[in-house]
Amino acid sequence: MGQPHSIAISAAPQAVFARYEAVETWPRWDPEVLEVYLPEGLLAGARGWLKPRKGPKSTIIVTEVDHGRSFTVESPLPFGTLRFHHRLEATDTGCTTTHWISFTGPLAFLFAMTAGRSIEAGLPQTLAGLKAECEGTEPPAPSSAQT
Repeated sequence: MGQPHSIAISAAPQAVFARYEAVETWPRWDPEVLEVYLPEGLLAGARGWLKPRKGPKSTIIVTEVDHGRSFTVESPLPFGTLRFHHRLEATDTGCTTTHWISFTGPLAFLFAMTAGRSIEAGLPQTLAGLKAECEGTEPPAPSSAQT
């Protein structure tokens, strides 16, 4: 449903996954996240909340974890669900990291056309921040198109 966004990171998948597991640091490298609370950590079934830069604080539930490879977090919506998908694939120089979103439910098309566009527009900057965090470099400045 959502357009996947990928970036090459010069770090092993396990090292990148460790950044995902350090949930409290997400706001440091993801400019779209102001606060996140996931007291059980990145485990299937864990519940908490996330406050995005734009929009209300939302309930999040970790629905799938394949340690070192992928995880999915979902957020309930009226008559639907928003899912954030994260996948890591090993390469000769580190890994390729891919993020994408999907919506389900009777209003999925509406959410995809409204909130989905804004969320997808932020994925490249999120991936750039994750890359900088993992490689110990400075993240690029946000583009004016994403403000």
